[in-house]
Amino acid sequence: MDLYYQPLLRQSQKALIALYEKQASFYPHEIDLSNAFNRRNLQQISKSLRLPLLQIQTGESFDDATIIIEYLDSYISSGTQLIPIDKTQALYVRMYDRLSDNVLDKAIDAWLASQSQANQLQTKQLEKNLVNILTEFDQRLADNHWVCGDSFTLADCAFIPCLKALENKLHLLDYQHIGRYWIQSKLRGSVSQVLEEIELTLVTSQSEQLAIT
Repeated sequence: MDLYYQPLLRQSQKALIALYEKQASFYPHEIDLSNAFNRRNLQQISKSLRLPLLQIQTGESFDDATIIIEYLDSYISSGTQLIPIDKTQALYVRMYDRLSDNVLDKAIDAWLASQSQANQLQTKQLEKNLVNILTEFDQRLADNHWVCGDSFTLADCAFIPCLKALENKLHLLDYQHIGRYWIQSKLRGSVSQVLEEIELTLVTSQSEQLAIT
């Protein structure tokens, strides 16, 4: 398998966490979509230019993180079972995966984007919306070790990159249960590997910028 991804993108982080959880063997291809050569190479595989993109041995490819994880869980028996076998529990896992991707992720982007604008009222409103979503997760984690129970799942793969995006923007430890969850997440092997890759990418990017100036 080949994974085309960008370590600083939350959806790429989501897919990477799952690949490490499944102990999957894959070839990583870090892609810079601002690079014309990278874009041309990726377009030969997928015209959508969406990351992450997983190409499997048959030549087929999937360019959605959730679908990538569904594929991994269906065809790789090793590692963590990311989607429960129990159908009802699986529905909750998929529901909280969608909540992270379609609601929380978008709320984060909107709030972060607003901070560069002069409309402080709008920023406060977007922050209130973001806090309300986080409070819902915090309440859920009061009764769950991970997002959907005692086991690490697809829902955690989606939620953790969102928390990483907020780590230096909000006081996550102010949330009693999210604070505990974030600390335990960083101690998990798959997550720590992804966090290390993020930091390495940031350091490399900063070094390149300094070299240019």
